Amino acid sequence: MKGKPVIPPVHLTATYKFECSDDLIDVVQHHSGYIYSRWHNPSVVTVEKALAQMEGYDKALGFGSGMAAITTALMAHIQSGSRVVATPEIYGATFEFLNDVLPQYNVETVFVNCWKTEQLLAEIDRGLAVLYLETPTNPLLRVADVKPLARAAHQKGAVVMLDSTFASPVNQHPIDLDVDIVLHSATKYIGGHHDITAGFACCNQPHYDRLWTYRKILGGIMDPMTAFLALRGIQTLDLRIQRHNENAMRIATFLSQHPKIESVNYPGLPSHPDHNIARRQLTGFGGMLSFEVSADFDRTKLFMDRLAVIKLATSLGGVTSLANQPITNTHVALSPENRAKAGISESLVRLSVGVEDVDSLIQDLEQALGGV
Repeated sequence: MKGKPVIPPVHLTATYKFECSDDLIDVVQHHSGYIYSRWHNPSVVTVEKALAQMEGYDKALGFGSGMAAITTALMAHIQSGSRVVATPEIYGATFEFLNDVLPQYNVETVFVNCWKTEQLLAEIDRGLAVLYLETPTNPLLRVADVKPLARAAHQKGAVVMLDSTFASPVNQHPIDLDVDIVLHSATKYIGGHHDITAGFACCNQPHYDRLWTYRKILGGIMDPMTAFLALRGIQTLDLRIQRHNENAMRIATFLSQHPKIESVNYPGLPSHPDHNIARRQLTGFGGMLSFEVSADFDRTKLFMDRLAVIKLATSLGGVTSLANQPITNTHVALSPENRAKAGISESLVRLSVGVEDVDSLIQDLEQALGGV
């Protein structure tokens, strides 16, 4: 064939045939080819290589969801009696896994607020297997100062993991912050169109083999069609993130000046408590923000119901702007006490700013706030 496809094909196959038994044995022993798509698949490997190159790591592994990536990475690096240091300002399902599931397997997690660097360093000094961070955080957009924490964790022999979903590979480069394993929910910015559920873990070779083995055993590999769509998302990621950054900054500035808004959480604003860290650690401030409406739960819910251009939906990071109240969905599994510790109030709104015309988004927010 003289011509080759511009777009990599989708390999919709579960298994692979061999001309002889020796070839099959070689693949099983040395991973020199493909044998079964729970192990690996050409479409998945193609997108893994693309993301690894973007993040600057040796390898990436594709998963069926962000949580599959997170739970597999954690399970691969802990055992009974392990100690994890984490921050409470993380995705609700991640908190649930660390706080509710892992104690059943005699794994302790100590939570310290991400802005309390000295307290985190003190807990790290007590010993740990994993330092687990998420920055910027969900949904308050706090920015942890990663590098000194990673340095301290490495001195204790720990693995440093960072959920970089909110930043995307464009706005944050965890490899420059000494992170061992960077995690993404590719359902969000990497996919970018609200049409896939996927996750990634990026790492260098020492961690790759262990992660690959655990993914094979736990069965959380990405499917080929999702890999094809994730690769499509990576090809436009830089362009989309530029628009997300610009739109979110405009909207954060607008909301910060609105009389019916109590506060705005956006690291690009000088008023943000971690603005200086964000300027140093991020190359862009992202498309995510949250804000407190000057209202109770019911009137905040009324504001949500009045939105027209912005969609009332969970998830984030796509071309379409989405809004939700974390108390009703993303953090509903947390107890009232843990929600309070994480700063999740009844009037908090999380806004994923899309790539639509920014003036239409501002007008939509204005009219919705007019009814509160």
